[in-house]
Amino acid sequence: MKKKKIVAANFKMNKTHVEVREYLKSFFKKLKEFSRTGETHDFNDNAEIVFAPSFTALNEAYNIIEENPEFRNIVKLASQNVYCESSGAYTGEISIDMIKAFNCSYAIIGHSERRWIFNESEELIAKKISAILNYNKKIETDIRNARDNNAEKHSGKSAAILPILCVGENLEIRKSGKAFDFVAAQLDSALNCYTKDLNGGTAQNKDNFRSIKTAKSINSNHEGSGNTNAADIDIGKLVIAYEPIWAIGTGAPMEPEDGEKMHKFIYEYLTDNYCIENFSVIYGGSVTEKNINVLMEKDHIDGVLVGGASLDPQSFFNIYSFAVSK
Repeated sequence: MKKKKIVAANFKMNKTHVEVREYLKSFFKKLKEFSRTGETHDFNDNAEIVFAPSFTALNEAYNIIEENPEFRNIVKLASQNVYCESSGAYTGEISIDMIKAFNCSYAIIGHSERRWIFNESEELIAKKISAILNYNKKIETDIRNARDNNAEKHSGKSAAILPILCVGENLEIRKSGKAFDFVAAQLDSALNCYTKDLNGGTAQNKDNFRSIKTAKSINSNHEGSGNTNAADIDIGKLVIAYEPIWAIGTGAPMEPEDGEKMHKFIYEYLTDNYCIENFSVIYGGSVTEKNINVLMEKDHIDGVLVGGASLDPQSFFNIYSFAVSK
């Protein structure tokens, strides 16, 4: 089955809850018009739209999505960050349970701004990824037990959280020719809670990768993040967002061909070294209406993480509509 594209908007430290409400009302209006055109009758199956507002606007965003139930399967919420502990004396932090209260389906982990401005360490990022994986395992167990006991299905708030792990190099590292090694080290550090493939690069893995490249699918797509049947929950599902740090916010993204090379490398590296059967690799680095078409034509770019260009609902809607047309 073809993998869904991910078109994510990271609002960063922008927009009050009132502004987010007006933005989403405008966006949903455009989405309804788009769905009625008949030109993209299967757009629901093509992509998933993810909004990552500030923590103070999560509740407002959740309410707007609930008011538009016809789009719940494709419009999802993400937290811009999450802490590795479930509760405690951690002033200013937010827990997994807190973001799940707003039905968040994703959590952005290790964004370049968290790493470089707020000095988040590789160790802390790894703890956050591990906390999400353990949370999802618990959800899977709880739902399986409820099913075995003929209990009612859990609500969507019991669905798994998908980490969006951000990796990427700065300009100095890229110029040194060590970008691939640097990204590989980031992946290894963050994903130490995932099962390593001890056979590293077996023929079977390489065959799997060839099928990924051809069909751009890995067993299942992103449907079902709100489906709570235990058999349908992929607790190991993962999204990698490649951020060339030197291109973020500059209006000068890296050439799509160079982005494709890094995405291909990440695909091969994860396939050859980890037992992760369901992952996507999306691009984040000055994504705009002008470059979305070229980016989405690449074999290994499964979507985009949009920053500044997502702050205007018309601009972000254009990026989404261009992405699903590919």
